[in-house]
Amino acid sequence: MIAADFVRDYGYFAVAVGTFFEGELIMLAAGVAASTGILSLPIVILAGMAGIFASDTFCFLLGRLAGERIKRWFPKLHARLDGVFRLIEDHQDKLIVYFQFFPGLCTVTPVAFGMTRISISRFMALDLVGNASWTLVFSFGGYAFGAAFEQVARDARVWEGVVLGLAVIAGLMVWRVGRTSAKRIAQ
Repeated sequence: MIAADFVRDYGYFAVAVGTFFEGELIMLAAGVAASTGILSLPIVILAGMAGIFASDTFCFLLGRLAGERIKRWFPKLHARLDGVFRLIEDHQDKLIVYFQFFPGLCTVTPVAFGMTRISISRFMALDLVGNASWTLVFSFGGYAFGAAFEQVARDARVWEGVVLGLAVIAGLMVWRVGRTSAKRIAQ
């Protein structure tokens, strides 16, 4: 099985699972795969949204059900949670929509929201909006990168003969200079 077949067969599942744990690189890579036709961009977007939404919901419920115990189990997390609580006080709805775009907040923010009085339905509704935005940005970013790289590679093929010829000429010149220098030293 070649890599393209593997991605075609398991790519959407990998996107969903990958975005559950860590999403930026997964979505960029899936966008590149979609730009080459290996994956479908709309399904990549849906798989990414499903994975990140499942992750956020899991972390929210973890905060709701075990929030105080989590603080005791992970003392270093306590300080990060305090910072997120301050953000929640000032920017509750905006934070739910945009926290995905800030590295380091992706896991701790849903946990912190789970520890507040916000309803799960409100959190999930706003989180869905944020996940859709985040997923679109990263999947389209990967798609655009893949399309641009493909164009550069296509343009490079036009010049590969010229570059190969110049490399051969440069190699022959280096070889000739080295051989001439070696003869002079030997004399």
